Amino acid sequence: MYKLSQITNVHLEVTTKCQARCPMCPRRIQGGPLSPFIDLIEIDLETFKNWFPLDFLQKLPSVSFCGNLGDPIIAKDTLEICQYLRECNNNIYIQLHTNGSARSLDWWASLAKLDVVVVFGIDGLEDTHSRYRINTSFATIIENAKHFIMHGGRARWDMLVFDHNKHQVDECRLFSELLGFEKFFSKNTSRFKDGKFNVLDDTGKTIDILYPTEKSISHTNSVKESIIESVPSITCKAKEMNSIYVSANGNVAPCCWLDFEYIPPPSEYRIDYMDKIGSFPNLKSESLEDIFNSSYFSDIEDLFNSNQCLKECSKQCGKFDKLGAQFES
Repeated sequence: MYKLSQITNVHLEVTTKCQARCPMCPRRIQGGPLSPFIDLIEIDLETFKNWFPLDFLQKLPSVSFCGNLGDPIIAKDTLEICQYLRECNNNIYIQLHTNGSARSLDWWASLAKLDVVVVFGIDGLEDTHSRYRINTSFATIIENAKHFIMHGGRARWDMLVFDHNKHQVDECRLFSELLGFEKFFSKNTSRFKDGKFNVLDDTGKTIDILYPTEKSISHTNSVKESIIESVPSITCKAKEMNSIYVSANGNVAPCCWLDFEYIPPPSEYRIDYMDKIGSFPNLKSESLEDIFNSSYFSDIEDLFNSNQCLKECSKQCGKFDKLGAQFES
């Protein structure tokens, strides 16, 4: 698929911890109880140094702090890791995705000075934002973003669009420009399965119901009608970008979609992956060089154009690649 020397981006999940309770996030069961399959962990600075050799970082073009489960600003050493990256490689592009509802103003000012591009997930205005970003504060997020931008930080506003906030997209766009955000994106999610999504509390009681936009419904239905078991051709986004994904527990994969460790055994995608690949290479026991010298990545690529293609690869990078993913409007 690619060689270690060809990697241009590391997508890093620095933690599985998050203060938010977003209903569609796999950390929690529909915004309610924490999934019993998830360990709350994070990568500290020393672990980061051990996993990623200096000579690798000195040549690496970019790092993206995001992941499947946690929020990077919750990990205690995120700022220190960014400082270390900048010391190793002054030209490296660093991007961080966050809900923005934590840390002190001084922390945000320090992050801005490191030339880190921050993508804030802000889903509406004060009256609608927290219906999805549960347990976050709109006022705190805006204050943090303003302080970050004021100290030279580059920021982007990403908005998930639902039926309850779709009327605010233009207003949010204008507000983002007023605050000094460089870019604004709105995204309609296709994670709705039955035309609605019940939001739960810790007892399993429904406390809210979210509804999709018309665009979400149309897209989800068209993909459901079109998707097939195996796709004759895969255009792997990770291969195109020469990117790898590293989870907070050390798993290495081409992309975040193939990091299945937190998914319980009944998942058909996890079972399919384990049947065909059968391993999760991990930096706790192997070096990056060892993992790339193994057949792991080539084993995945060998399945792309066969009738044994991984179901997750078919879903995400096949002809019909967006079922279950968020898509840009």
